[in-house]
Amino acid sequence: MYISDLKEPSPAGLRRARRLQSPYGLVSRAFRLPNGETEPPFAIYTAALDNPSAVLSTQRNWSHSNAQGNFDGAGGAIDPVRARDISVVESLERYSSCTWDEAALIMATQAELGDAAVGPDRFPRCSKRELAADTATLIEHDPRLPIRWQRAWSLTRGREVFVPANLVYLRFPVHSQAELFTHPISTGTAAHSDIHEAVLGGLLEVVERDSISLTWLQRLHLPSIEVDEALLRPATREYHRMGTSSDIEVRLFNATTDFGIPVIYGIQLSQDPVLAQVVAATCDLDPERALAKIHREFSSLRIALRAHAASPDPFAMLGVSVVGGAVLHAQASHRGVFDFLLEGERPTVPLHEIGQTPEPQEDPLSWAVDRLAQRGAEVIAVDITTDEARQVGMHVVKVLVPEAMPLSFVHSARYLATPRLYAAPAAMGLEVHGEEDINPEFQPFA
Repeated sequence: MYISDLKEPSPAGLRRARRLQSPYGLVSRAFRLPNGETEPPFAIYTAALDNPSAVLSTQRNWSHSNAQGNFDGAGGAIDPVRARDISVVESLERYSSCTWDEAALIMATQAELGDAAVGPDRFPRCSKRELAADTATLIEHDPRLPIRWQRAWSLTRGREVFVPANLVYLRFPVHSQAELFTHPISTGTAAHSDIHEAVLGGLLEVVERDSISLTWLQRLHLPSIEVDEALLRPATREYHRMGTSSDIEVRLFNATTDFGIPVIYGIQLSQDPVLAQVVAATCDLDPERALAKIHREFSSLRIALRAHAASPDPFAMLGVSVVGGAVLHAQASHRGVFDFLLEGERPTVPLHEIGQTPEPQEDPLSWAVDRLAQRGAEVIAVDITTDEARQVGMHVVKVLVPEAMPLSFVHSARYLATPRLYAAPAAMGLEVHGEEDINPEFQPFA
């Protein structure tokens, strides 16, 4: 989810999306979730997507899956109305990501599509050690076998390309073993009333998740971020004030990678034995927006993780669930797994000096695409806008960056053969660990 400003109340695009909510609409209801008694009082809403199989032929066998996470949208803000509106649009994102036209997909080998194909060999891949393990869930792609492809657009090259369809959509049934080279993820899906903002939002999420994976897998020794409240704009200052208004300690780190786009990685520390450590991350061209977003993300995460921790068996799907690792490492007894962030001397950087930002006269999207191109990374976008989105003036997109590290919750498939996992820390001037020394702990982000 990408919202381009923090002003209250909701902008016109969000307000139009309210029409998606009705007893018979895409979203049947949206309701506020309770904050913890001593936690920052951000308004956190969830919007119920319920079961879309009644209208989606692609989802006839729909079922809610703890392993894939809750598909209902969530939204957070200071203003409750804005938070509710965001939750509705996030539900639209998730619905759109499960919708495709089977007839529009192209069954072919990579060779048959020629140089227009951006094939599995360009995307993150598991190492031979991962693929040979008894717990392996993926196999090495055989380019001689046909798979389903989706038309897309390369912003980097300015031309139509084809990408594997199972990298675009969620709840996408495997057609054959040839498609078992990756697990579908939601990263890069974004909605906005302006398609350029939607693409930028999806791209920023890809950059964010790339940083999250690099930080955890390589245990990066990140600089701390110093926030001078006097320099913050009024809206950001209020988010920061609310986010730091409790006894929960918030530590922020500069997780900006060699892409140069500002990323904040944060960890909340508290005396709560169930949620003693909670991590979040945000990416934005404006560091202040990233700061505001990370505070509301923390509030939303605490609610979700507390609910999951209270379930009968919160670790039943550990290593597969999108929240299992986060709940595990949130326990007070697991603080040691965060020593690489919490211990030792490290430099400090002011908030407004993290990353780079475009000049006022530059187009933000073009600037961001160019930043990645300078690092040899391609930006590809797929328009997955549904009829429901068009009816309320929304565009939904899926953005892919083949070279970026994905955020994987499947512990047996962390894509440890991806070149960027080892090249990016070196480009950032940080220590590089080989595969044998990659962080063995479950991913704590959710």
